[in-house]
Amino acid sequence: MATLLHLFFYILKVQKNLQLLLASTLLFISYFVSDFIIVSDSYNTAIHGIFALFDLFTLLALFLATYTFFKDEKLEVGVLYTMIGLAINTVMFFFMYIDTYIYENVTRWLLWYLYSYLVISVDFIMVTSLLVNKDWLGIKWAISKVRARVA
Repeated sequence: MATLLHLFFYILKVQKNLQLLLASTLLFISYFVSDFIIVSDSYNTAIHGIFALFDLFTLLALFLATYTFFKDEKLEVGVLYTMIGLAINTVMFFFMYIDTYIYENVTRWLLWYLYSYLVISVDFIMVTSLLVNKDWLGIKWAISKVRARVA
């Protein structure tokens, strides 16, 4: 949805923000390919590990693309939120992979509930941030305050 919106904005010359278009396109491709692989395979017990790898590779691709193509530009808030969201999701998928695949745990506990709510919330936050491109949670503001205190 965010990819289509930014693509239309770019084509119609409403807003030519290539950072947001790149971030939303990378996120779309990653989610589309990972979902396609998971759906095409019967239920894989290492599903959380696969999702962790996809989010990690997406985060690295986004970081490298942003650093390579936009190193002289200010980092857009939507891209920052997406990077933070991908990092959080990667950690949560990795913890679930360890719990379900390595330890073979099948009993629900706090991690499973935290994972369920956090991953869905973070996905919503990433897409919303790519759409509005505003610091609506105050993360960039908090980072600037911490940097000012440290310096």
